[in-house]
Amino acid sequence: MAIKQLGRNTLIYAIGNIGVRAGALLLIPLFTHHLSIADYGLLATLQLTAQIFMIIMNGGMRICILRFTNEHKHNNQLGTLLGTSCAINLLWGVLVTILVFVWLMTFFGRVLHLDNPYPYLGVVCVLAIVQSLTVHLMAYYRVEDKAFTYMIIGIATVVLLIVTTALVLYGFNLGVMGALLASFLTYGLVLAWVACTIFLKTGVGISLKIVPVLLRFGFPLIFSELALLIMGGVGLYVLGYFFTLEIVAVYSLGYKLAWMVIIAVVAPFQLAFQPFVYTSFEKAEFNGQLRSIITYLVLAVTATIFSVLFASRLLLPLIAPPEYASAFLVILFLLPGTAFVGIYYVGETLLSAVRKTHLIGLMMTCFAALSILLNYLLIPVMNWYGAVIASNISFILAGSTFLTLAKRYFVISMEWRRIGICVALIVICFILFLALSTVSLMVFILSSLMAALCGLALLYKVHFFKPNELALIKGALMPLSQ
Repeated sequence: MAIKQLGRNTLIYAIGNIGVRAGALLLIPLFTHHLSIADYGLLATLQLTAQIFMIIMNGGMRICILRFTNEHKHNNQLGTLLGTSCAINLLWGVLVTILVFVWLMTFFGRVLHLDNPYPYLGVVCVLAIVQSLTVHLMAYYRVEDKAFTYMIIGIATVVLLIVTTALVLYGFNLGVMGALLASFLTYGLVLAWVACTIFLKTGVGISLKIVPVLLRFGFPLIFSELALLIMGGVGLYVLGYFFTLEIVAVYSLGYKLAWMVIIAVVAPFQLAFQPFVYTSFEKAEFNGQLRSIITYLVLAVTATIFSVLFASRLLLPLIAPPEYASAFLVILFLLPGTAFVGIYYVGETLLSAVRKTHLIGLMMTCFAALSILLNYLLIPVMNWYGAVIASNISFILAGSTFLTLAKRYFVISMEWRRIGICVALIVICFILFLALSTVSLMVFILSSLMAALCGLALLYKVHFFKPNELALIKGALMPLSQ
């Protein structure tokens, strides 16, 4: 896969993810205006719980598909790889559900402020199984270079989720349980369609011989994927434990909007970068390509941070009642750490390529433990500010550490001048939006747009872009000017 193809796939995934996120944003006003702030806090915690369970239940099998598809295709065993990995996923799902019902109900009762958490956790577990299998099989489209199909299915899923959620909330008035059931119905239908479509092409089988291979590679990835989610989301549990669901609701809304940087740039980059690395890392030109890729990623993250802050200030009054207004500060203070998630994915993918998944799992477990400890120590004293600090420290350390570890196996030369310019722009952006957080909307819009123009002028003045990059930009903009 050439670097141009990487850019194309990243753009397609970005369009799809932005479309999915735009659709998901429509769910937020459905929740915030129909549910009480406490119920929205409950729902946000349950949604995070489903994401955590989904990662554990998948068992790292999604990345196994990306890593081992080529060799199994050559042996006409792709259906066996898919079938065996799905069976492992389903088995993990059953085991996790049993463990939750046997050991964790007291904890969830306290965090969720529920006397009887069993019905909610039961639906969450089933939902997580269905979601994990759906996301798992969707990896087939990534490895087959069908980014457009991946995008269309993702957008269609969100549209269906919006329809079913609106129906159960406003048609049947089912509240939090209804929102969970709408997700289960949506992902169940998508899973049925995706599974039938894929298995009719590949066939399906199960081989006990490849189970140890998949488990050795995939099991450590549970800890790395789970740790990343814990580092960002454990604050919801600790806030719910020490404070009220109302505070959880405000922090959760800010967290979801700050995560737009990940949705719009970092996640699409990861979706395209993983297949690119696994098929190209042994080629001579790979190290030179990697140098430019990291610079483009940092620049894209810089632009997205500005866009998220600008859009959040405009959208918050529309998507949530006034009691959620402080979520803007949550977004602002969370964004520095999200920038390092992209750097983490670069390091993690490079280490996965050389099969160092055990190192990934070990290090990310340590960072997750650090995040839990920091949240537990800081939140009782500093409220949600403590969650923000813990999250930022964890992400920054993870990104820096994994890029350093990857340098042991790859020659990673950084374009420090261009990256330094991007970092300076991020700092200026943070200071600007902090100063503008209390001004009138018109002053905010005019000041922000003026700052954006100044930023673009600075990039041109310091010759940030190379001649060949400028030529590509002009070529891309040419049709728009005609």
